[in-house]
Amino acid sequence: MKIIKNTDCDVLVIGAGLAGYIAAARASDLGLKTIQAGNSATLFFASGLFDLLGVFPIDSGKILTKPYSAIKKLQSDQPEHPYSKVSQNQIQESFQFLTDFLSSAGLNYQLSGPDNKQILTSVGTFKPTYMVPETFSKGCDLHKDEKNLLIVDFKGLKGFCARQATAGLQRNKGKTYTLSIDLPENNGSLNPVHLAKLFENKDFIQRLSDKITGFSEKADIVGMPAICGIHNSLDIVKSLTKRIGMDVFEIPGMPPSIPGLRLKNAFEKKLSNPHATFLSNAKVIFHAMEKDHFILQAVNDNFETRIKAKGVILATGRFPGGGLFAKRNIVLETIFNLPVFQPETRDLWHQLNFFDAKGHQINQAGLETDDTFRPLDKTGKPAFENLYCAGSIIAHNDWARLKSGTGVSCVSAYTAINSYYKKNM
Repeated sequence: MKIIKNTDCDVLVIGAGLAGYIAAARASDLGLKTIQAGNSATLFFASGLFDLLGVFPIDSGKILTKPYSAIKKLQSDQPEHPYSKVSQNQIQESFQFLTDFLSSAGLNYQLSGPDNKQILTSVGTFKPTYMVPETFSKGCDLHKDEKNLLIVDFKGLKGFCARQATAGLQRNKGKTYTLSIDLPENNGSLNPVHLAKLFENKDFIQRLSDKITGFSEKADIVGMPAICGIHNSLDIVKSLTKRIGMDVFEIPGMPPSIPGLRLKNAFEKKLSNPHATFLSNAKVIFHAMEKDHFILQAVNDNFETRIKAKGVILATGRFPGGGLFAKRNIVLETIFNLPVFQPETRDLWHQLNFFDAKGHQINQAGLETDDTFRPLDKTGKPAFENLYCAGSIIAHNDWARLKSGTGVSCVSAYTAINSYYKKNM
């Protein structure tokens, strides 16, 4: 039997990806009565890294070390891009808010200076990113130093291979070694969540340390898959460092992602307060406007809730998140039936070459907005006075190729909530 109830709020956040959680975090931080609806399982696919802008121009493939200089050029070349609607101060302020928020939940991130960091990945490449978990920090910019590196993997753990990482690693300085550890807990396949929980056991840490210390005379620093505990991961990395006498860092890998799970836990911990309510796995339906309030319905297998909201943040994502839906010849927005910026005809959605340097036009699809991230109607005016959007549903951002997805999510969510608060409170 479903639980049926009515409720109201200042802000309804639709979506539980990074943009949705950051919007809910900022709204709650400002004391707004907040309801968030969505499926938080999507964070299992998050690497834990926060990119700002990693590549520009997009067809050059040029890896950026100084993102703010490139953002100025992007703002000039692409005035419709989400970053063209904000200042550098707004970008920096949004990242600082996120860093402080996560730190208050016990999840430490490193945000230092205006430059990108180069983080080692599980395939041995270096990825540009802007804000990294503290447990990753010792692995930044390794290509510049002379330290000898040991990469550790675990037999039975899929998606991470020390030999593969070493084979792809190109370093002019320092040697690289590998160690593959076969645990008694391995019965042919290691679940990353179960393995991460093992790291929270002191006896396991000691056994692991004993296996690694054999390389103490060869290596200076140790990289291992990002599975060093679900809770207190930084303390676990520090404990390993102390026991083996070498710096230790985590390397991001394939999903399911333990750093993504840590993010989920951190957001949920801080959002468990009187200002915030989370409706899990809820489908949201818009019914009507009642004076200046939105009337919506959130439904899942267990409950049916009628919501009266003064403001709404649409953070539903693109196609995987269900924010956009593609029919044969048209792309639709799924909740408010808002106009979607998209290629004029279906044959323009994709290039013939999957790796075309120009990218695919469909990756620019989404909602066009004003400077406060309110989606526009067909006349170019805000569709609703207090409807905002955040994250990948915003148009003109080929985020995968620009490496700007998490940055746009952070900046748009933070700016949208601030704009709503300034106008209504």
